[in-house]
Amino acid sequence: MALTVNAVTIDALDRINGVHRYNGSGTSWTQIRGEVTVGETVGGGWGMIVGGTGDETGTILGYSGTPFDWFSMGERGATYAISDDTVYKTTQDGSQVLQFDGFEGSTPLWSKVGGSAFLEAAAGSRVVAQMPDNLQGETFLYTGNPNEWEHIGPEGGAYAIADTVYRSDPLGTKVFKYTGVGTSWDDIGGPPGGVAQIFAGGFGLFVTALDASGVFRYQGTPGNWDRIGEQSGSCAVTDDTVYRVGGDGTVFRYNGFGVSWSSIGRPDRVFSIVVAGD
Repeated sequence: MALTVNAVTIDALDRINGVHRYNGSGTSWTQIRGEVTVGETVGGGWGMIVGGTGDETGTILGYSGTPFDWFSMGERGATYAISDDTVYKTTQDGSQVLQFDGFEGSTPLWSKVGGSAFLEAAAGSRVVAQMPDNLQGETFLYTGNPNEWEHIGPEGGAYAIADTVYRSDPLGTKVFKYTGVGTSWDDIGGPPGGVAQIFAGGFGLFVTALDASGVFRYQGTPGNWDRIGEQSGSCAVTDDTVYRVGGDGTVFRYNGFGVSWSSIGRPDRVFSIVVAGD
């Protein structure tokens, strides 16, 4: 399964005007959808979903793989997470976690797999949520069995999943790595300026600094973080590199060393990027 970078773009008046997929080389992008809701553009190994607009308002839509061809997956949720195998959402009131089970004819099927929650991240077969919500919830990991979630630790500020689960503390001072046992986490530190967002994938673990001092890469030992580039409002990690959005809405691909990045252009001014399976 290859992950592709997707960009949500905005026009000169900061209005959302499309979703585009990077074609994998040079500065070539293909538009795959028109106006969307930014807060509901979510990607993962399974693929990508967006919130519907116009006649499709109130629904979420999955990408078929053909530009501008999207299929209805039923009602919008409040939060979402996409694993390698399927899509998870919470109901609009946040009282249940639902798992997408495919279709019966043209009817999308969802089954309840959890109670009150705020979905935070998914990757591979793992799904992480704060329960009962992101204001007073602690960290739970889905076991894969419906309605069985394992309490694995206290609340976090930001989350990501790669080889394991990562979270920042609520104040953004450092990052913790889940050991896989009970509620045990290792403190792996963070950049001097604190942790704003966490991004992880096959290429590694990255954070953006709370003080806007840049993008930092974890070097594998606690406290060892290297600044690799300018601050970004959005990053995306694939198996072979990391991407970031520059201040003018251009997307850059990391060259793998130092602070060296290459521009891969922009289909329009890019607001955010996500990765999704082909």
